[in-house]
Amino acid sequence: MSLSDDYLFFKVENVHISDLYDWSDPRQKGKYSRPKLKRRESAPSGSLVHINEEKIALFRYGETVYAMQEKCPHLGGPLHLGDIEELPDKSLCVRCPWHSWRFSLDTGHAVLPKKDKVAITYPVKVDAEGNISLGFLEFSSDYFSGSGEF
Repeated sequence: MSLSDDYLFFKVENVHISDLYDWSDPRQKGKYSRPKLKRRESAPSGSLVHINEEKIALFRYGETVYAMQEKCPHLGGPLHLGDIEELPDKSLCVRCPWHSWRFSLDTGHAVLPKKDKVAITYPVKVDAEGNISLGFLEFSSDYFSGSGEF
């Protein structure tokens, strides 16, 4: 863990940038077909990690890693199983696999439909070796109640 710009950064254990599916790679796009409600194990997706007592979805687009709360703010769908899409303005969003709501990877705001739902996003650092760290403003309160694990 490190402190930077008012954030506490926690290293993501057992996930390296090279382990994440790269949604920007045109050779990987279209390689997989996916039924609407049933996801195959071999289909690309984000990665689900547990850090600071939070479940977080990680996505890679080129050399950038995005981190967002795992549960869709609409109805709790698993965002780590969602597809990454490029919008007409070239920004990126994740599409929830349950109801196809789309959330900006940069801000977490719902972009389709345009509603007031927001998914929490987290600052991400990737070091020269490809190790990933996620930023939090504080430790989870579970750590201080005795129910969290360090």
